Amino acid sequence: MSIDGHNTNIVVVALLRRGNKLFIAKRADTKQTWPGRYELIGGHVDPGETLEDALKREVREEINVEVTVGQIVGAFTYESEATFKVEICYLCELANVSAEPVINPDDHSEGQWIDSSQLATFGKEDEETDMLAKAFAIIDTTISQKEGEN
Repeated sequence: MSIDGHNTNIVVVALLRRGNKLFIAKRADTKQTWPGRYELIGGHVDPGETLEDALKREVREEINVEVTVGQIVGAFTYESEATFKVEICYLCELANVSAEPVINPDDHSEGQWIDSSQLATFGKEDEETDMLAKAFAIIDTTISQKEGEN
């Protein structure tokens, strides 16, 4: 899509939750942009796809699991590869709770589940980090509400 001479992409990513942890992955060193950087799982929306379908497809391609797409945690914009991008971040859960992500080596070199105390240890200070912090706040609130009900 081109707006005022700018190429624009819509990107969807999963704040993939398991209990009080979220999944992040390290970009493969062979990637042209941001090699070796930690990121959320996701990618570009293809023409004709819904945002949710694109996210499910990207997660399947990158870590070979099915997800249930939940609420939007937030969105932000940035420029990369001469393209203006809108990134929409969804809180997601594994469709099968016993499934384990399997990294596609073309995309990532490793992945891990982190809790909120580990967020600052990845040298990742960007909008995705802000979205991770927001997701952890939502998780903490949800856990506190469930504990209050018991």
